[in-house]
Amino acid sequence: MIEDTLIASIAIRHNLTLATGNIRHFEKIQAVGYPLVLVDWKA
Repeated sequence: MIEDTLIASIAIRHNLTLATGNIRHFEKIQAVGYPLVLVDWKA
Protein backbone atom coordinates (compact mmCIF):
# COMPACT_ATOMS: atom_id res chain seq x y z
CA MET A 1 0.00 0.00 0.00
CA ILE A 2 1.24 3.44 -0.85
CA GLU A 3 0.35 4.77 2.61
CA ASP A 4 2.59 2.18 4.30
CA THR A 5 5.46 3.14 2.02
CA LEU A 6 5.04 6.82 2.84
CA ILE A 7 4.88 6.17 6.60
CA ALA A 8 7.95 3.92 6.43
CA SER A 9 9.94 6.42 4.36
CA ILE A 10 9.29 9.17 6.92
CA ALA A 11 10.41 6.89 9.76
CA ILE A 12 13.56 5.85 7.88
CA ARG A 13 14.48 9.42 6.91
CA HIS A 14 14.18 10.68 10.49
CA ASN A 15 15.72 7.58 12.13
CA LEU A 16 12.52 6.81 14.01
CA THR A 17 11.17 3.53 15.33
CA LEU A 18 7.85 2.72 13.73
CA ALA A 19 5.22 1.37 16.13
CA THR A 20 2.52 -0.52 14.27
CA GLY A 21 -0.14 -3.11 14.75
CA ASN A 22 0.53 -4.51 11.28
CA ILE A 23 4.14 -5.66 11.24
CA ARG A 24 3.69 -7.78 8.09
CA HIS A 25 3.16 -4.77 5.82
CA PHE A 26 6.35 -3.10 6.97
CA GLU A 27 8.51 -6.24 7.04
CA LYS A 28 8.33 -6.19 3.25
CA ILE A 29 10.16 -2.87 3.29
CA GLN A 30 12.82 -4.27 5.60
CA ALA A 31 13.16 -7.32 3.33
CA VAL A 32 14.45 -5.20 0.45
CA GLY A 33 17.18 -3.74 2.64
CA TYR A 34 15.86 -0.51 4.15
CA PRO A 35 16.91 0.18 7.77
CA LEU A 36 13.39 0.33 9.18
CA VAL A 37 13.08 -0.35 12.91
CA LEU A 38 9.71 -1.83 13.88
CA VAL A 39 7.87 -2.37 17.14
CA ASP A 40 4.58 -4.21 17.45
CA TRP A 41 2.45 -2.04 19.72
CA LYS A 42 -0.02 -4.89 20.21
CA ALA A 43 2.57 -7.17 21.81
